[in-house]
Amino acid sequence: MTEPATPPSGPGAPGGPVPGRPAPDGHAPGGAAPRRDRAWPWLLVLVLAVAAGVLLAWRPWAPAPQPRDEGPAATATPTDTGAATPSPTAPSAPAADETAFDAGSAPALFLTVDELAAAVPLAAGQFLADAEEARWGLPERSTVDPSSCTPAVTTTSHEPDVFLLRFASGDAVTVVQSVLVLPDAAAARTAFDELVGTLEDCPAYQQTNPGTDGGAWTAEPPETEDGAVPTVVRRLTLAAEGATSPEVEVTALAGNALVTTTASGVDPATEPADAATLVEVSRSSAQRALAGLG
Repeated sequence: MTEPATPPSGPGAPGGPVPGRPAPDGHAPGGAAPRRDRAWPWLLVLVLAVAAGVLLAWRPWAPAPQPRDEGPAATATPTDTGAATPSPTAPSAPAADETAFDAGSAPALFLTVDELAAAVPLAAGQFLADAEEARWGLPERSTVDPSSCTPAVTTTSHEPDVFLLRFASGDAVTVVQSVLVLPDAAAARTAFDELVGTLEDCPAYQQTNPGTDGGAWTAEPPETEDGAVPTVVRRLTLAAEGATSPEVEVTALAGNALVTTTASGVDPATEPADAATLVEVSRSSAQRALAGLG
């Protein structure tokens, strides 16, 4: 609600823009094509791969902000006072919540190679590659109509503490998985419930993007399951760039994190993944990651 990363090579790799790579800057003013805005969203759009003769799904992402330079740590210079003076006791920092995901542990929430093959058989033999420059949210001048449906694209209405994204792209299917880490489990539960409400209220919506035709989704009503790892799943059809693509999307609530897995197919008549299977694997994968927190 996810560089450039290098996608898996081989005959399944798209010949044009690939997930995780920003759109090219284009030509100089007066050239044949206008300059494209680098701040593209992680909107799934479709392009026609003429050479291969197949429809390939891909997602362009905006570059992530550069890490801040904190500068060198200050070093205290000892002084000889002639007598030992007890120093005041500094308040101890609160211990990190070992049962919560953070930037270091969040990658464990991504599907393994075996889990990906089980969840999306069409993606068997592929792996999820990092989209290191992906960032959460919509870029400048990009809008969702109606605006109340924006979380259907961004997953959450507020920027998470951590946002990670990986993808796998082949001839028949593209799988995109995002991990959003919230401050605590209560905040994640609230965000999950808000997402479910948004999906229930948004059977159809579209996103307008600078430099593209944009995309429009129509969706079946979402289905939710509670339990140790609550999930919401929905089936969608994406129309973009003059083509259509079937999608199955699952969002799982894992502690203080939301994990969204989207399978997007090439053949409009073939579901890219079985919804029940994708839910089952998403839950078991999240439980594996939760068990690893200690």
